[in-house]
Amino acid sequence: TAYTAGGKALTNTGVGLISDVNLIQDIIYDEYDVDVVYLEWGLNDNTNQPVFANYDIGIFIQDFGPQWFDRNKINILIANEEWITSEKLTQLKYFDKILTKSTFAKHLLAPYNNNIVTTGFCTVDKNVNVAPTKDFFHLGGKSYQKNTEDILKCFSKSNFNLTLLQSQRTDLKTTSNVNFIQDYLTTEQVTAQLNDHKVHLCPSIYEGWGHYLYEGMSTGALIYATKLPMFVEWIDPDLVVFLDCVFHKHNDNYPFLMSTWPHQFGWLVDIKQLADAIDSYKKHLEKHNPDKVRQFFKHINEENSKKIYTELTNI
Repeated sequence: TAYTAGGKALTNTGVGLISDVNLIQDIIYDEYDVDVVYLEWGLNDNTNQPVFANYDIGIFIQDFGPQWFDRNKINILIANEEWITSEKLTQLKYFDKILTKSTFAKHLLAPYNNNIVTTGFCTVDKNVNVAPTKDFFHLGGKSYQKNTEDILKCFSKSNFNLTLLQSQRTDLKTTSNVNFIQDYLTTEQVTAQLNDHKVHLCPSIYEGWGHYLYEGMSTGALIYATKLPMFVEWIDPDLVVFLDCVFHKHNDNYPFLMSTWPHQFGWLVDIKQLADAIDSYKKHLEKHNPDKVRQFFKHINEENSKKIYTELTNI
């Protein structure tokens, strides 16, 4: 049996979508032949992309087009619901099965397909067993949904230092206590940053899964996270600092909330509560148990990997 995992990506950029592809490949690679095909917008038979052959099962991650379905006996979508357009929603009926990362996502997509299974997801373990030396860290990456804007508002009025990794954002205003890293970093350099900070700030507006949060947990870091339904569903509340938030369908001050796509709504963190949590971080660290957080991460990774494998192979 041969599989293909695909998505809208051209190179291994390290963003969440590529992480998904690599993780799925790792889950099924030992027992199945796997071809990974990265799908461009406008992919057709005349491109120089690797040949998209005929497969027993086609596994699509986030992006898809019905023109590719007839090349596979079975078609499965691993959904990132916030990136599905109105047009693509009407095409979900063509999938034989859809895997969602949360029951929240399953409820959103249930009207469009009658075979949807929630499996959760998994994340690469980034722990390198070193003691952190710095305090606050935020990995914004290329995303507009990480709520970097409100984090910077808090640190503009704080004496604490923040390390910010953020690319492709020229609209952010930082202060002298923010180490703003926009240069390209290797995977090893990003991993080093993840491990060198005690507190990871993850007040996302929306997440399908949230690799940056789980990567932080894998290092044993203390996580500050928005109380999103998909986070609450999977994460032990005793292991993170959950922050209150307010639902927004649209907000012109936040790029992610300016879209007209059906599921690009989200939750804005209570910024006062975030600022207070930053100010009192030492109190939270006193109660924090890094080993317990790491063990939780390993457990959820193992269990969800088993679920994903079962649902991908039990057709």
